Amino acid sequence: MRPLVSSWEQRKLGGLFFESNERSSSMEILSVSVAKGIYPASESDRDTNPGASLANYKVVHKGDVVYNSMRMWQGAVGSSDYDGIVSPAYVVARPAIELDSTCFGYLLKRPEMLYKYLCDSQGNSKDTQTLKYNRFADIEVTMPANLEEQRVISACLGRVDALITLHQREPPRTMKEGKNANRYQWRIAFLRLLLAMD
Repeated sequence: MRPLVSSWEQRKLGGLFFESNERSSSMEILSVSVAKGIYPASESDRDTNPGASLANYKVVHKGDVVYNSMRMWQGAVGSSDYDGIVSPAYVVARPAIELDSTCFGYLLKRPEMLYKYLCDSQGNSKDTQTLKYNRFADIEVTMPANLEEQRVISACLGRVDALITLHQREPPRTMKEGKNANRYQWRIAFLRLLLAMD
């Protein structure tokens, strides 16, 4: 792989995404979580029965960024690999320019971004903190300006995620407290290092 000339810049999210309020009731229902990002609600362990009406559900297309407005500060955001619909409580941000939305799915989860969401959310307590789109749009993100670099970053982090998922499926004995747990954590760190050197 040839080296990329890194050129990162600061952009407001409102210049990269616009809020979509397209509605439908006839597509697959999707969920958004901190741990799993965006996934079909049918794969959830929880009861996801939305009730009688889906009339106000928002349409999500592949490549859209979706976030849970009440849990954005916790990282309930991701780039969708699915077409479907989400609860009206979620915000659907559709790319306004050509970009790699998978890369932004990772960038928008960085700790410094979560802190910005918390600062810009409105509510009397953490349980009621809500990040409306107009405040999301005004937040600045540091991003690679080069589309090819965005794609390389998302591919690399995708490989890391796949390896971590693979090793998290190891037998429970590797997760015992003490030396085994420490060994497991070091192994994950080593995998990250190896990929960074690739």
